[in-house]
Amino acid sequence: MAPPQNKRPPPHIHAVAGIAAGACSTTLLYPLDLVKVRFQADTRVERMPGVVAAASSVIRREGLRSLFNGLSPALLGSALSWGGFFYFYERFKPQNASAMNHAVASIQSGACMVLLTNPVWLVKTRLQLQKDQRYKGILDAFSRIIKEEGWLALYRGILPALFLTSHGAVQFVVYEKLKELRPPSTDAGRSEALVYGGVSKLAAATATYPYQVVKTRVQQRYPNTNSNFKGNLPAGEIARTLKCVGDTFRVEGIRGFFKGCWPNA
Repeated sequence: MAPPQNKRPPPHIHAVAGIAAGACSTTLLYPLDLVKVRFQADTRVERMPGVVAAASSVIRREGLRSLFNGLSPALLGSALSWGGFFYFYERFKPQNASAMNHAVASIQSGACMVLLTNPVWLVKTRLQLQKDQRYKGILDAFSRIIKEEGWLALYRGILPALFLTSHGAVQFVVYEKLKELRPPSTDAGRSEALVYGGVSKLAAATATYPYQVVKTRVQQRYPNTNSNFKGNLPAGEIARTLKCVGDTFRVEGIRGFFKGCWPNA
């Protein structure tokens, strides 16, 4: 009699699990995310305040509820992104997948979700950065952005967001290199694999973090609504992204691309 085979759960089970996990982590860590995004958008050259000081300043000036500005689109985006990611990931991943197959499936799934959810994340960024209550909520933000800037404005930041999908591939490459340099021993294989996983995750987060900073800065609202020049950034996604990268490096140097990395960690 053949031994029973472990059947892979259907993709929608992975989607539900991803939605639940994403909602919990998003809600618990949201104040840190808001502080991180405000650090990312801050172009000042002087020393930045600490995380606690920044959060205290938000509470003092804008109220405790301001730490949760944009939570609704964040929960929606998290549910769509994590649920959809795991759904597509199970679809793209071959039955007997190698490590490289996992990395490729991760990038493909991430790219699909970027195309589907970028408008939600843009609204979340706008709500987190506003200090004048310009947008009354998620629906008002969608409506005003489309009316004032056009529907294509909802896809600002999509280029660095697509680059962010390389996170999984970077983590995979670093993990494999660590195993080549020092293969896990028989006695401590699991503990060493855990360390390699943590190091590779940290390396991938550090390598791709500048994309987060650029995405936030491209997505924020600029007061100038001229069709050919949006505030300090030109029209066109590629032109906006390249100018943002150039201005950040020219004014703030390499450190500018890592603003807010501590809350992110």
